Amino acid sequence: MRILVISTDSGASEESLKQKAALLKTAASADVEITVECQRTTEVCVDSNVDVVITGPETLLRARQAERDGYDAVCLYCGSDPAYDACRELLHIPVIGAAHAAFAMAVCLGYQYSFITTSKRRIPQKREFARSCGIDMSRLASVRAIEYDMSAEHSGEQRAQTIRLLAEEAKRCAEEDGADVVILGCLSFAGMGAEISALSGVTVIDPAFAMITMAEAVCRQGISHSKTAYPDIPAAERSWSAGSLNTP
Repeated sequence: MRILVISTDSGASEESLKQKAALLKTAASADVEITVECQRTTEVCVDSNVDVVITGPETLLRARQAERDGYDAVCLYCGSDPAYDACRELLHIPVIGAAHAAFAMAVCLGYQYSFITTSKRRIPQKREFARSCGIDMSRLASVRAIEYDMSAEHSGEQRAQTIRLLAEEAKRCAEEDGADVVILGCLSFAGMGAEISALSGVTVIDPAFAMITMAEAVCRQGISHSKTAYPDIPAAERSWSAGSLNTP
């Protein structure tokens, strides 16, 4: 089984992408091959609704190429699932969004769940995004945030500090908001879930792992997203300054 993971931010080195793939591989079976790509013709760090739109076109092109190259599934490595619906219209192989997968997993693990994002300014966006994911909003206990610099290099003590802040916020989600489960709202937090859970005593879902396990489960069953829900797009020529998308 081959899964292409599209990081919808730009600028990652090849070594960094290999490290992401190795991390994601820890959540997959031995026969699953994971490749991670990032944006190369788009300069963006997804940290707003504007960025979600900007990263969409290249994401579409990379997703379509993945299907042509024989990948079994495509995963979107971003807590905002950019171009999620559009990719599902364009592709027949499964397209799994990290956030959608995490919300689906949260429903299985508790009655109430919270979502922690990267800035207080994004809380209204993320609350509305949760609604668009089709979840029961009465089960969303809260959307909280830590102030996280998306452009900084987080390692060593900086990473440890991020984990401490997230654990404190997760504990508040449980004790003050009534959450049974907490979802990490950014893929920059990938690989931190177990440590945050241990510090906070709360069940924490890492969307990076959730999307991989869901992609594998769907592929094992030989099913994909519904083409009734995500029908093929009408034949047309579509182009923009950085690319084109032509369909039969």
